[in-house]
Amino acid sequence: MISHLNYAFAVGKIRALEKFLIKPEVFAEAIESNLAEALRLFVESDLYSEGLLHIQDSRQLESVLSQELAKLKKLIGDIILDKELLGLLELDTLACIETAFKSNPGQFLKDYFMHLVDMHNIKTFLRLYVLGEPKDLLRNLLTCEGFIKKDMFLQLYEQDLSVFLYRLEYIHKNEQLIDYASFLRDPIQKLKEENSFIALEKAINDFLISVLKPAKYISLGPEPLLAYYFAKVNEINLIRMIILAKFNDVPDTLVKERLNAVYA
Repeated sequence: MISHLNYAFAVGKIRALEKFLIKPEVFAEAIESNLAEALRLFVESDLYSEGLLHIQDSRQLESVLSQELAKLKKLIGDIILDKELLGLLELDTLACIETAFKSNPGQFLKDYFMHLVDMHNIKTFLRLYVLGEPKDLLRNLLTCEGFIKKDMFLQLYEQDLSVFLYRLEYIHKNEQLIDYASFLRDPIQKLKEENSFIALEKAINDFLISVLKPAKYISLGPEPLLAYYFAKVNEINLIRMIILAKFNDVPDTLVKERLNAVYA
């Protein structure tokens, strides 16, 4: 078993890279800027290729961002010592979660992925609920469990959403209770009133970033490396969203509604 003490160099490198993560105010400025100015702001973080300055369409954007993601995976692959944890970077579907846990990622990362599963299942539950789909479809789509058991989703599917929210206040996490309703109540109300998932998606992404942030204070081990990876993926996704919005003349106000929290 690899000692966490052996991660001193890798964590030091990640701490240096964290300083270049794009801050919220930079994203806010990019939204209000034109395309060229927004791209310049991202490249001036010093960690993105200058190729980003020259993109002219969504295909070129995707090509550049795919290269950035590949560079990120190579970075983590080169410095992580527990190579079995690299499978956590390749989770195309949440059905792979249980297999990933066999790599013994540690409690911090396991909790993060359990939260990730919960958020995925909550979104699935609400999408089907709003569409009035049969319960059997929900049963088939709940492929894995987080802290919330599948039975709870199935039991609450045919009840009012107020009952669902009440139950989200009392979710057992290890030996404590967590209150998902504290940040989901308003977005779910907005979903009911406007049939829009925008606020829900933002609230969920904000929450998942908040779960990752304590990794900044873990001095040794693989947790800071993987937290940085997921934070950087979030950053790449935000860049994609902002630039695609500019290509498609999406109003700035709509983009701001979708701008979730960052790790920086």
